[in-house]
Amino acid sequence: MRTIRLLLALLLVSSILVGQTKEFSKDYFLQKSKKQKTTAWILLGGGTAMAVGGFAKFDSSWDSGSASTTDIAGIIGTVGFLTGLASIPYFISAGKNKRTAMSITFDYQPIYLSTDNLVAAKAHPTLSLKIKL
Repeated sequence: MRTIRLLLALLLVSSILVGQTKEFSKDYFLQKSKKQKTTAWILLGGGTAMAVGGFAKFDSSWDSGSASTTDIAGIIGTVGFLTGLASIPYFISAGKNKRTAMSITFDYQPIYLSTDNLVAAKAHPTLSLKIKL
């Protein structure tokens, strides 16, 4: 009975591990970079608009003495500023993914095979990743 449970658990884990395949191609990293850059620009633009609008309303309501409007405008301005700051990691990640995509190349590498008396070169397609140290 214990053996059956162990085999069932191993079968379950192995099926999960086989299902975890990721595509690491040049197009994958370029698409990921493009989506992250779009997200970063949306966060930066929206955050800037919220910050400018919120702090402008904060300044005008400060003089009028309306405490609730001043509080809400200050919160909107602060949230907008923090949203603009949240775009920075997306820009950094987009740049890293773009550099990774540019370092992946697909080409043909010669593989030398020995035949009876000759050495023959046969080209095989390869996917290479350049790592700069």
